[in-house]
Amino acid sequence: MNKLPLFTATALVLALALPAQAEQIFIDSFESGDMSATSKDGFDWQRNNRTSVVTEEAVVYNNGEKYNPPKYGEDWSAFHGDHSLRFRYPAGEAMAEQRFRLGSSYPDIWFQYWVRVPTNYTHGSSNPSNHKLFALWMDDYSSKGLGPTIAWEFWGTGGGSSNLAFHYSEGGYEVLGGHKQYTDFISVPSDRGRWMELTIHIKASSSGSSSDGVIELWRRWESESPDDRELLHRTREAVLPFPSGGPNGWAAGYFMGWANAAYSQDTEWLIDHITISTESLLDTDGVSGSGNAPNPPVLQISE
Repeated sequence: MNKLPLFTATALVLALALPAQAEQIFIDSFESGDMSATSKDGFDWQRNNRTSVVTEEAVVYNNGEKYNPPKYGEDWSAFHGDHSLRFRYPAGEAMAEQRFRLGSSYPDIWFQYWVRVPTNYTHGSSNPSNHKLFALWMDDYSSKGLGPTIAWEFWGTGGGSSNLAFHYSEGGYEVLGGHKQYTDFISVPSDRGRWMELTIHIKASSSGSSSDGVIELWRRWESESPDDRELLHRTREAVLPFPSGGPNGWAAGYFMGWANAAYSQDTEWLIDHITISTESLLDTDGVSGSGNAPNPPVLQISE
């Protein structure tokens, strides 16, 4: 019996039934239980720097397999599936950061991920009070690179709450125009323990000195629908040129990072379900927090 026509027809039906997706180059919900997820271009998580893959029951990976149950009743419930990436800031300590390399360079790129506000979150009052949230660069970070770096930071506004701003450099450390577009980000105590989805879009300039680079960020809370995504930041006039020696696009970055106003108590952030794409992620419904993802459709061939 010739099975090819049936296979072709079944595959076509499945393809038509599946919803259209953006051109996703990397997805990680940490369900592998480690940092091994990659892409066809060679996405690579760097070493854990006070970060770890966790389940509700234990730390299961930190630069190697672990099994360390929580000591003080910490809530490590994932947003999606059973695993998430924990960022641990011990009291008085400033650093928890997860770096990555994209494996290739992308002139136009999108990131979307879920992040949980710590259950005991309080923004410190030190000066400066900025905490790193996300950064992206081409050849190297900040003053080490000849190309641009973009970074989002959140700042204390009093009473433990925070607002969010971004800054960028054309090349080197110099920040063009200072921090931009301060906007409300976290309110204390009402936002403690809440999951938010962040969608980030960054596009390089079309030529060396062109002021047509794009920097955008949207946010929605877990209780909100994809249609409720709120635009917090936008500029379409940034100077974001390729460095003279390449690469021709964004190549590396980090999640979270240095906290200048160190937390007075042990404080833990969780990040989950990271998606990276070369096309808009606003056209997707994102992912719900209802637990394990559904199984993909299975192609069955009749005898």
